[in-house]
Amino acid sequence: MVNSTTLAHLNTNMDHLSTVLSSYAGRDKAIRSLAFYLQLRSTTSPDSSKEILALAKQLSAARLVSRQFNHVSMLKSCRQILQAFNSGRIGDPMEFFTGAAVTGIYTVYGIVELLAWLSDAKLLSFDSARLYKWCLYLWLSALINGIIRQLRIIYRKRIEKSQEDILTLVGLSSDFISGLNSLPHKILWAGKLSMRQSATFSLLASIIGFYKLW
Repeated sequence: MVNSTTLAHLNTNMDHLSTVLSSYAGRDKAIRSLAFYLQLRSTTSPDSSKEILALAKQLSAARLVSRQFNHVSMLKSCRQILQAFNSGRIGDPMEFFTGAAVTGIYTVYGIVELLAWLSDAKLLSFDSARLYKWCLYLWLSALINGIIRQLRIIYRKRIEKSQEDILTLVGLSSDFISGLNSLPHKILWAGKLSMRQSATFSLLASIIGFYKLW
C-alpha cells in the first residue's frame, strides 16, 4: 500500500512534469530525448531497428514543425539584445557578445530551416539538402559560441560556484561532438563516430537540457 509520503512525492513530480511539458522548451527537450533514445535503442535491436528509427524520424519531424512557431520569440530576443546594447547594459563584453551571437545565429538558423522545410514540401524550389547542410553549420557555430560563453561564465564565477554552468557546458559540448560528426567534410572526428556513439552524446545533451528545466 502506498504511504502518504510516497503519494505526496508522486503528486509533486507529476505537477513538475506537467509544468515542464506545458512549455515549448520542455516538450522539445522531451521529444528530443525520446528520439535519441530510440536511435540508441535501434543499435541494440537489429530485428526492429528499421521500425524504431522510423519512429525516431517522426519525432524529429515533430520537433521541426514545432520550431516553426518559435520565430517571433527569437526575433523578440534579438530586439531585446539590440536594446541592451544601445543602452550600454551589456555587463561582461565576452559573455554578452557570445550570447548575442548564439541568439542571432539561431534566429538565422530558424529562417534557413523554414526554407528547407518548405522546399522539402515542394512549396519552394530551393535545394533542401543544401539548406539543411547550412543549418548544420549554423548550429555548430551557435554551439561554439555557447561553449565559449559558458567557459567565460565559469571562469568569472569560479568552478566551485558554477555547478549548473558546468552542466550546461557538458550538454553543449556533447551536442558539438555529435554535431561535428555529421559534417560532410573529413575534419577532426567528422564521420568517425558510430551511430551508437553519436546518439549517446546527443541523448546526454538532451537529458541535461530536460533536467535543467525540471
